[in-house]
Amino acid sequence: MDIHNASPTIFLNTVPKSGTNLLNQLLLGLPGTSMNPYVFYEGLAQDLPAHAAILSKAAPGELYMGHVYYSAEWASLLRQSGLKTIFMSRDLRDVLVSLTYFILEKLPHYPLYEQLRALKSQKERYLLLIHGYGQYPNIRNWFRVFQGWLYESGVHTVTYEELMTSQELRKEKIAGIAAFLWKDRVPPLPLDQLALQMEANISSDRSFTFRKGLVGGWRDEFDDEVTAAFKRVAGEVLIQTGYEKNMDWS
Repeated sequence: MDIHNASPTIFLNTVPKSGTNLLNQLLLGLPGTSMNPYVFYEGLAQDLPAHAAILSKAAPGELYMGHVYYSAEWASLLRQSGLKTIFMSRDLRDVLVSLTYFILEKLPHYPLYEQLRALKSQKERYLLLIHGYGQYPNIRNWFRVFQGWLYESGVHTVTYEELMTSQELRKEKIAGIAAFLWKDRVPPLPLDQLALQMEANISSDRSFTFRKGLVGGWRDEFDDEVTAAFKRVAGEVLIQTGYEKNMDWS
């Protein structure tokens, strides 16, 4: 098959609770694209041979999805497999809020489910996830294992906020995704038409994990104590990822 005429094989990698299903729906709006049911988690070194074997069978038009930690080995695997990789992230404060609700409502087997359920308030639950518990990492280290993807050459990055803040920005970012996927290839339709089909495929009603999907919803959830704790533990992450310019936020 001539690669220039073939549909791209896509790897969608996201920070958990960053809008995975939103971007998944966008990508499935591309003609001829279908989801491979296998979901990649963590991407630990011992799992690399098995993951490489799965990706070696990837076909044009397939969409793979995962929450894979950054490593040079995984970045190399994706390059060598010829996949077009998109990495999606979100304001870590909103990730924290969404993750807390999601664990309680949907994930009874999550490592901290019982500890979170035993607490009496969302505030206490936020503080637990901010600081970590036992072997479970604090929120800074929980995010740090993904952070390297933001700086990896050849990976297209997009944020939840870019797709949810305004229609104008969403259209711009969707057009950018389409251009990235079809670079050096012949698209089946003009790129602007592909972008329209992608956007038309969005429906929050089809998502098992969708709750509210708010941008900046953490402001309605954090009090002064939670805000101060987040700043101490992960304030630098917000600066590194462009969500704040300094520690002077509330």
